Amino acid sequence: MTDATTTHPYPPPIPGARPVLAVMSDLLFRSKIDEVARRLGLPLRVAKSVEQLDRHLTREAPSIALVDLEADSLDVADAIRRIKASEHGTRVPIIGFASHTNIPAIEAGRAAGATVVLARGGLASQLPALLGKVAEGERRES
Repeated sequence: MTDATTTHPYPPPIPGARPVLAVMSDLLFRSKIDEVARRLGLPLRVAKSVEQLDRHLTREAPSIALVDLEADSLDVADAIRRIKASEHGTRVPIIGFASHTNIPAIEAGRAAGATVVLARGGLASQLPALLGKVAEGERRES
């Protein structure tokens, strides 16, 4: 039971903030992204299939796209191309990430047009700062 003095652990969402788009099927990493996004007031949209990705891109332009280059639920190179080809895709930073040992996935992400490709561990450690910058930009625009 909660009372009026109980505070919610997350700040209110940023009014009008564009969502963080996560293209992935990894539930553990998704929960990490969700936690950071919520703490910053950013909505999160997740696409595990081409249909979900297209639906999200049609509804609203994301503020940033985080693409798991090792996702097995869809062709990630095609996903990156779809984001870039969307109505606002040229303005959406696309951060691809993969295990630092998966050179083919890293190269495929770069070839498909990811803005930046990071090792999974590097993204995990940089996520608060990265999404913090996104949140600052969304607050300025709201």
